[in-house]
Amino acid sequence: MHHVSMFRTRRRTRWRRWAVAVAVVLVAAAGTGGYFLRSTTPTRASESGPDPLATARTYVHAWQSGDYATMYGLLSRGSHHRIGLTAFEHDLGVAAATAGVRTLTVPGAPVMAGASAVCRMVVTSALFGVFDETLRLPLMRAPHGYRVTWAPNLVFPGLLPGERLARHATAPHTRGRIRARDGTVIASGPAWARVYPLGSAFADVTGYTRPPTPAQALARVATGWPPKLVFGQGGLEKSLDAALGGRPRVDLVAGSPGSAERLLVRRPGRPPHDVTTTLQVSMQESASAALAGRYGGVVVLNPRTGAVEADAGLGMDALQPPGSSFKTITASAALTAYVARLTSTYAYAHSVTLDGWTLHNFHHEYCGGSLILAFAQSCNSVFAPIADQVGARRLVAMASAFGFNTPPTIGYPLPESVTPSASTLTSDLAVGVAGIGQGGVDASPLQMASVAQAIGSHGLLRPPYLIHAPHAYADRAPPRRVLSPLVATQLRTLMEAVVTEGTGTAAALPGVVVAGKTGTSEVGLNTPTDAWFIAFAPADDPRVAVAVLVVGGGVGGEVAAPIAREVMASALGL
Repeated sequence: MHHVSMFRTRRRTRWRRWAVAVAVVLVAAAGTGGYFLRSTTPTRASESGPDPLATARTYVHAWQSGDYATMYGLLSRGSHHRIGLTAFEHDLGVAAATAGVRTLTVPGAPVMAGASAVCRMVVTSALFGVFDETLRLPLMRAPHGYRVTWAPNLVFPGLLPGERLARHATAPHTRGRIRARDGTVIASGPAWARVYPLGSAFADVTGYTRPPTPAQALARVATGWPPKLVFGQGGLEKSLDAALGGRPRVDLVAGSPGSAERLLVRRPGRPPHDVTTTLQVSMQESASAALAGRYGGVVVLNPRTGAVEADAGLGMDALQPPGSSFKTITASAALTAYVARLTSTYAYAHSVTLDGWTLHNFHHEYCGGSLILAFAQSCNSVFAPIADQVGARRLVAMASAFGFNTPPTIGYPLPESVTPSASTLTSDLAVGVAGIGQGGVDASPLQMASVAQAIGSHGLLRPPYLIHAPHAYADRAPPRRVLSPLVATQLRTLMEAVVTEGTGTAAALPGVVVAGKTGTSEVGLNTPTDAWFIAFAPADDPRVAVAVLVVGGGVGGEVAAPIAREVMASALGL
């Protein structure tokens, strides 16, 4: 009996010691976050206390909506000691910028794996498209639930402990060449040592390359480029930079000190392309020589295709009131709406009064008579009232049909030629002034050359284009009819009279019938007028369409018409 009782006493003592040891382990586990219990029964944690997955869900959904403050509030107390809110937001923002994040979504619910919540996160990136990563979110038990144990690798899903997110760009080492239509090279060489073999005649249209400004560098880094790389910043070098410069290969990597980087996702690069334009070397040189350094622009179009064969000066970029060259559009609207006919006649006058305001003819000349003669002499006293008869709605609609009020079809950003909206032209004076190309009407030489092209092509507008190849960068749009063939023929008759007996005789060519229209626009008090001329030739079967603007140049028929004559003579081999 004595031996049995001693055995029982020893067995109870050993049991108590084992139980105490287990209790100590459990208490220790609870004090360090309860990993022991949760790792054995991860799906039943919510039955005995706070749900760690609730914290994980709140955290990732806040991340999805960009609510960094809520995310920070879910960090553990120790994490708050290691990183402040400002640094937390900064680190997440830097990681998002590095990856080019546009959106970050959580398509499913987190699940527990040991002491971490694991969830799938889908990243939509401006640089890398859409890709998936996995976030492992360490959780610990706190007095009021579960909290996230912060570590630097949690700035982006997919990073492992100790890893940092980085992005590497590998840029092309060459730059594409720019060619004229016949293959002549007009720009070549790497971006940092660009060569322009045809010289100043092409300088404005080809543009230049140079290093980015600090602001430009930031913008280019966001699209994957190294920050200091030289690139196109003017003319075709700028507008075609995506083709000429290619695209860098960009790698998003995870790395830690002393170990090889791990590729998360890659955006492939694209090699540079040569670009063939529609420019004709002889036409560009002729247009540049005719403009002779004056501030303005000359644009030459092929009437049969709409191809830009020359762009000298600010031919595509300058916006100025077109003045009386806009009367081509007013006359088009009037003839289309049967408001006027070629046989219509008008009273001779020095001026016209609209809403109590007097509009003078430019030289205060006494003009009128037939529509043909009034157009040839560019009579404001006739065409302002004609614009009122046409009305704001039909006048603006005709201008828009010719290409006003929409971005140019050239495949890169250019200023938009505009008219006031019909709803703002609420008086006879406002409509009349718009009808003579003033009062808020602004146009580029490119736009006005397109007007001449459409009239010369029997009313079929072929939108101007500048890129011939490669096809991916070509900017050719389908033709559209803006005038009936009959009205286009009537406009041609009006424009021929301008050159034979009107304000544009300085554009006449020997043995060739030229159709044209002068413009002299006022841009401000005590400011020299702008000189305009638009034309096509030969009038019955055009091979060239041209627009000339000389800003502050004076009178269109005296300054712009001779420039147009020189350009047309070159185009026709005269």
